[in-house]
Amino acid sequence: MKYNTDLHYHSPYAAACSKDISIPVLAKESKIKGLNILTTADSLHPIWQKHIKEHVIEKNERLIFKEDKNLPEEKQTNFILGCEVESTKRVHHLLYFRDFETLNKFKKEILPFSQDMEKYGGGRPRISLEPDKLLDIAIENDVLLGPAHVFTPYFGIYSHYDTLKEAYGRNYKKIKFIELGLSADTKTANTIPELKDIKFFSFSDSHSPKSFRIGREYVSMELEKPNYNSLEKLLNNHKKNYILENVGYNPYEGKYNSSACKKCAQIYTLEQAEVINWKCQVCKGTIKKGVTDRAKEISIIQGNKNLKEITKRPNYRYLIPLAQVIQIAINQKNILHKTVLEKYDEFTKNHTEIQIMQEVSKEELEKIDKNIARYIIAFRKDFVVFRPGGAGHYGVPYICFSKEEKIKKEKEIQEEIKVKVLQKKLF
Repeated sequence: MKYNTDLHYHSPYAAACSKDISIPVLAKESKIKGLNILTTADSLHPIWQKHIKEHVIEKNERLIFKEDKNLPEEKQTNFILGCEVESTKRVHHLLYFRDFETLNKFKKEILPFSQDMEKYGGGRPRISLEPDKLLDIAIENDVLLGPAHVFTPYFGIYSHYDTLKEAYGRNYKKIKFIELGLSADTKTANTIPELKDIKFFSFSDSHSPKSFRIGREYVSMELEKPNYNSLEKLLNNHKKNYILENVGYNPYEGKYNSSACKKCAQIYTLEQAEVINWKCQVCKGTIKKGVTDRAKEISIIQGNKNLKEITKRPNYRYLIPLAQVIQIAINQKNILHKTVLEKYDEFTKNHTEIQIMQEVSKEELEKIDKNIARYIIAFRKDFVVFRPGGAGHYGVPYICFSKEEKIKKEKEIQEEIKVKVLQKKLF
């Protein structure tokens, strides 16, 4: 059976996260979105773990939202125990657990290496262990571990290491998955030789429980059951459990996609940045290397100089959240504006957000709002252009209404992001 799955976001006990996050709210919002399987998130934190146990029960080999127990299985919200941790060098990792016994056994072993796990902000705890030592403990305790948002500056494994072997040591082949992150898609990572047999996940890393935040990236999976065992089988290439498609941001919208100035967001090519020693020629700020350039570097370091894709993978479908499309359609600067949220509620009254963005007919969409329907259909036709994001600044999408308009807008953006100051120096 097909399940839409988001296995990375946070609780109120991680830094910079909404205090409104709770299991009941997540269960409600996931139904609006069209998600079937969620992570419990931040499961090592004692207060949040208590909250999980109050609202999540085991039924038919699955963990489900307690209040869904009398609903048909297809309408229940399923959970998998999981969390994110930070190892040395500030590298982030995702972990998934078979049950609470496994989780707490693992926690007991790593607790001596953390100063903040049981404090208020310790939902994403910092662990004073190198990635290889953390992986060793995960393997010993039958815990699934993989690197989170692998290319992201500061927190991605490839921001600090050139290979998984360098990072994870002798057991690096036990890594069965990576998370791509909002600034990368399948194509970005599919040129890296060591990732040939590793699954790619796209999850939201949301800090809010709202349906237009969770599932902004998700994975559609074919699973025997919506539980940990089926996820483990998927990672071990079981024929009845596999990825159908990854769904997420166009990488250009991600805030670390391109090499750019941290201060003014001016975009640079890798060659330009190197020539000027990573100092912005517009505002004298610091240029941060982007995900796209870093992924290319790693591919070349690992021997793929032609940057050819290394294997056939499931489709990657681009997504712009419905609330964001509405925001663009009505020219509203704030995605949380009352009008945006009212229109969002209208569209999701009888359909999930995923259905609205992918399959509900044009005629049915127009009955709700003709103008917004026009933008949704244009998005489906891929008439979307982005001013690329970088150095912490999200990319900006522009929805066009014809191929000609799209081409014109692409040229305008390319002209806009040219670094005119550098033309004589570089060319």
